[in-house]
Amino acid sequence: MNLFLISTDSKFLLDEELENIIQNSQNKITYDYNAASLQDIIEEASYVSLFQEEKFLIVKNADFLGKGKCSEKESDLFLSYLEHPNPYTTLILCTYDSFDMRKNITKKASEIGKVIKLVSPKNYELTEVVKKKMNKYQTNDMVIRYIIEACLGNYDIIMNELQKLELKYQKKDKIELQEIKKIISSQVSDNVFKFVDATINKNMKESFQLFYDLNLVKVDTFQLMNLLAREYRLLLFYKIYERKGLAKQNVMKELKLQEWQVEKLRKESVNYHEDDLKDCLVELSKLDSKVKSGQYDKNVAFISFLLNILEY
Repeated sequence: MNLFLISTDSKFLLDEELENIIQNSQNKITYDYNAASLQDIIEEASYVSLFQEEKFLIVKNADFLGKGKCSEKESDLFLSYLEHPNPYTTLILCTYDSFDMRKNITKKASEIGKVIKLVSPKNYELTEVVKKKMNKYQTNDMVIRYIIEACLGNYDIIMNELQKLELKYQKKDKIELQEIKKIISSQVSDNVFKFVDATINKNMKESFQLFYDLNLVKVDTFQLMNLLAREYRLLLFYKIYERKGLAKQNVMKELKLQEWQVEKLRKESVNYHEDDLKDCLVELSKLDSKVKSGQYDKNVAFISFLLNILEY
């Protein structure tokens, strides 16, 4: 069966893996589980075109195989599809969380399909990755260290910043530390997380100021959208666990967070109901789809989103 289960903490790694699987095929369809039902997804997977063309069906945020839930009816529908899959569909289920192999549907899917876990490099591994990416230029360890520290060791932010270097430098060009400091300011990474915090805490003035500042230094709007979606998702899970009466230690274990991070979620969560967070995730998903399909300019669409969520 053409089935992949991909879990990762990095958008860059996920995009690379999807490219490896899909290759150059143009017949691909993307769904977001936050904005579509499992029944819709299975119906799309089951559909066979008149010309019996092979297609790739990508399902983002497939959290029903992890901490998320689906109805018994949807679970039975999914299991039924696994028993009789469409041979012309390659189904790719992706999550920025982890898959729960204790669940029957996840266990069954993992037995049939290929499970891929992508973890962004940390510490020494991250240093080696950045060195490899930079070996086309003439540089030194101080430059490598500065890039990592300025981006707070966040793999996705680092990859985003390294893409800027490709626009400025040619192969074998010499890159000095002072030049890198002008291109990659430590303030950029700080402001990225300040933007997320300001938006989550509904500080409209600060949120918009930071967004415009980040836009000026060419921080990718999709990067901000993904970081914001991740925070909304964490808050949603926290609200659910809080409602169920889970102790802080159990929440830390479930979300794989430190105590200070869970305490931060507790303080932020008072501003939201569960439905608010679900609405935010759905709207971000719709925005992502419309921008990528060319319907909207990403900055205009994201500003509109910010206006809507910061006003209520």
